[in-house]
Amino acid sequence: MSKGFSKFIQLGIVGIWLCLISLLVYRHYISGAELSELRAVSGNQFRTSEEWLGIYWENRKIGHIRTSSEKIGNEYRFTQSGETEVTREDRTIKNISSFTCLTDLTYRIKSFAYESRSGETYYKSHGELDKDNVLLVFMETEKQKKTETVELRGQPYLPATVKHALFARGLEQGKRISIPVLNIFSFMVADTVVEVEKLIPVKTGINVNTAYLLKIGNNFSWISDGGITLKEKDASGVLYLAENETMAKSKDTRPLFDYLSMPVIKADTLLSNTEDLSYLKARLEGLDVARYPLLQGGRQVVRGNIVELRRENDASLKEKTYDLPYSGKDLGPFLSPTPFVQSDHHTILYNAKKFVAIEKNALRLARFLTSNLYLTITKTPSFHLIPAMDIFDMRAGESNEHTVLFTSFARAGGMPARMVGGLVYLQGYFYFHTWPEIWLGQWVPVDPSMGQFPADVTHIRLMEGDIDTLASLGEGMRDIKIDIMEAR
Repeated sequence: MSKGFSKFIQLGIVGIWLCLISLLVYRHYISGAELSELRAVSGNQFRTSEEWLGIYWENRKIGHIRTSSEKIGNEYRFTQSGETEVTREDRTIKNISSFTCLTDLTYRIKSFAYESRSGETYYKSHGELDKDNVLLVFMETEKQKKTETVELRGQPYLPATVKHALFARGLEQGKRISIPVLNIFSFMVADTVVEVEKLIPVKTGINVNTAYLLKIGNNFSWISDGGITLKEKDASGVLYLAENETMAKSKDTRPLFDYLSMPVIKADTLLSNTEDLSYLKARLEGLDVARYPLLQGGRQVVRGNIVELRRENDASLKEKTYDLPYSGKDLGPFLSPTPFVQSDHHTILYNAKKFVAIEKNALRLARFLTSNLYLTITKTPSFHLIPAMDIFDMRAGESNEHTVLFTSFARAGGMPARMVGGLVYLQGYFYFHTWPEIWLGQWVPVDPSMGQFPADVTHIRLMEGDIDTLASLGEGMRDIKIDIMEAR
């Protein structure tokens, strides 16, 4: 490449580099659509899709990316657009970028168009690949325009299409794949080595799905076997998290919750039909039992490092129920709002009033709320800790979101409820999990995210508190080993 050409490129992108987003398209290797069952991936899984990622730097939200893909005749079209705002030395720099490419049905490049703008500085390029593998590129900055022809080596992919090439070749743990990728700034082709480092089971409701941890050069991507980019982290420390459109565009600060880093503990025994179990006995190794006094109490009995759980008796629960609102004066904190449990919000109060009108009895209301939230909330893990009204608006989430919303409705309806966290068994593993407990003469666990009332005996309670307190449980669970001694 000529010195003049290199200088031209440097002038064109210097402002873009200042905003970190100049390489959004270049570094954004993987994108996709939805979760599916735990398995290896192979074959062509192209689908029309739209995804959003929030962009974070040192846990601060700095922007978002939108990615979409579609099939048009004998071509695929991929588009990406994003924006960031970065503050340096009391100066805020906003950058907007967009990228579109067309490929053949093997995801090989046919053409692309890229544009990035930061204040008065901008860079545009448009490339067409002819049948002789010669790339004709038109480039423009605020200062000059230039046309260049580049003879490419082989038939490269663009970063936005790499995911589909990976899926076509198949993903298995330990597999290494080398893929030729065109850098749209230097117009050079480099072999990108992708390694499938780890398969991570992910709990979503009553299902277990898979996240693939991919190492792409010095960057890392977590994707599902349905194709969605769950998370990315590049070598510079910039973090990209899957979000819905509203959250991705929002500049609101929400506490982050990295569910992909939560410990997953493989059980030594496979259990079936856990909802039918009335008793569980397990040994907890690697857990400082003294740090978790809530292990003891209610249906849980602890002796040393052995915990026993017994399922509640339905007849006993019916004897202890009451009409709402609860008339006792001893459980005020469990009827009060918190920053996450927005039981005093007018929308929550209005809906709780309607629920109580349907079921005034505490036991029956708890059953109703459990089944209602299980059926109406889409099971999707979130990277954020979200207050009740945001969950109500989104109608999506995993155990944290179900727990917060259930507790909000229960307290607004006059039924004492608390949020607890610990472990739950599902398909061969114990996972970090949260669930509500309601007061029926004792604390009774319910699980709206799994549709269980009462919750089954594989729910091992460790802690009580607001959802941000419970989210901190993960660190204390990393060295736990669980031996199931008896289950019946």
